[in-house]
Amino acid sequence: MAESRCGPHTELVNNGTVRVTRCSCGTVHMTVIPSGVTMRMSAEHYRLLSSGVRIAAEKLDEAQMPRIDSSCVN
Repeated sequence: MAESRCGPHTELVNNGTVRVTRCSCGTVHMTVIPSGVTMRMSAEHYRLLSSGVRIAAEKLDEAQMPRIDSSCVN
């Protein structure tokens, strides 16, 4: 199988855990640095992926917050 190569990449972010670049052809490349896994997708699919991950992170944060019992009045 012939390996396809994208053109030059522009780095959008690299925070040590994830690196996201955009190729001159428009493809977004997201590399999860600890595992070395790279996913290639359209910009629209990347937006949907990042939105889903952001919502999941918010739910994780909510689960860690103590619940306030609204029936208690001080």
